[in-house]
Amino acid sequence: MLVLAKSREAFEHEYARSAMTAKVFQWLAVSPRLIALCAAGSLHVSVWAQTVPTDLLDLSIEELFGANVVTEADRTETQNRWHLSYTYAISEYDEYYLGTHSVSYDEVLFTPGVDTRTENNYPVVPTEISQEVHAIRVAYDLTQAMTLRAQLPFVMQSTDHISIIPGYDAFNISSEGVGDIALVVDSTVSQSLNSIWKIGAGLSMPTGSIDEEGDTPRAPGNQQLPYTMQLGSGTWDFPLFVSFRKYEAQWDWGADGSFTLRTGANDRDYRLGNKASLGGWLMWKGASAFKPGVRLDYRWRDNIAGEDVSLRVPIPAFPYPAPVTNPNALGGEQVDLTAFVRVPLNKGWYAEASYAQPIYLDLNGPQSSEKYHFSLEIGTSF
Repeated sequence: MLVLAKSREAFEHEYARSAMTAKVFQWLAVSPRLIALCAAGSLHVSVWAQTVPTDLLDLSIEELFGANVVTEADRTETQNRWHLSYTYAISEYDEYYLGTHSVSYDEVLFTPGVDTRTENNYPVVPTEISQEVHAIRVAYDLTQAMTLRAQLPFVMQSTDHISIIPGYDAFNISSEGVGDIALVVDSTVSQSLNSIWKIGAGLSMPTGSIDEEGDTPRAPGNQQLPYTMQLGSGTWDFPLFVSFRKYEAQWDWGADGSFTLRTGANDRDYRLGNKASLGGWLMWKGASAFKPGVRLDYRWRDNIAGEDVSLRVPIPAFPYPAPVTNPNALGGEQVDLTAFVRVPLNKGWYAEASYAQPIYLDLNGPQSSEKYHFSLEIGTSF
């Protein structure tokens, strides 16, 4: 992809021909570096299209609710009450969507003198995005019917960008650290010999940073990064969960739903969007060495409420320099198809791997879409 790189004089000449008022342009011309505000906090996104890292953590919370190191049937035969597991998850994003339509980087990148500036193009565009989570999970069976679970995540993320800002035609931003710690409890509400209903609720604590900074074109040194590069939500959030599982001779199958309620506003005056999902799964048990299966999930995520005003630029008509700084360009609907396999290991250990891709996207945007999501879990009981 060709990236536009212009001298200051050419850039200012073409920028003046855009829809901005002369007064705004003259103000910006006083300090050429302020033009680079158009890249303020450019960055990236769960499987949720350009999600914030806490969205990826919310997905792992869903897995946390369902994470039994052994099956329900096996649990009745063991006295082990402690469960420990490690999970690695990665999501990568690249292609942009506006609603249900795919759009190219060139269409999202605003080129002065060539394009008319609209609410759907920007001076800075995140391209390839990677989000990773390493999570330690501990669970304790309070009773035969109730389990308390905890999750400690460590988040790493990196985003490549293109832009029209001289000196920042291509650049990368990254952040890493501890994410939001979650405590959840689930309880059996109904059980028969071959089926079980569970409900769960939890608390996600704002331990992840929302003050991550990095070198953007805004000014020399580090500045506040956008929503998608922060490590947590900054609010006390409440995940809720319900599931049904059926155990047959050769097959297990089930369905589950979840909702994450975010409360209040964080210290930077915004609240991430609430989220909901509904899914079903099927697993074959015909072989003792491995148990393959498939899942289908519908996911919905709302826009951000409020905003971090430090991510704006002083252009009234177009205050957002990049898609990821626009609180109204996050959220949407997605359907994911997942293949997974569970492998029993020696001495009570197990491994489970899953690979997911979206098969339907309807995104607020333009918004970067997920390319794939992969997770690997290894655990045991003691």
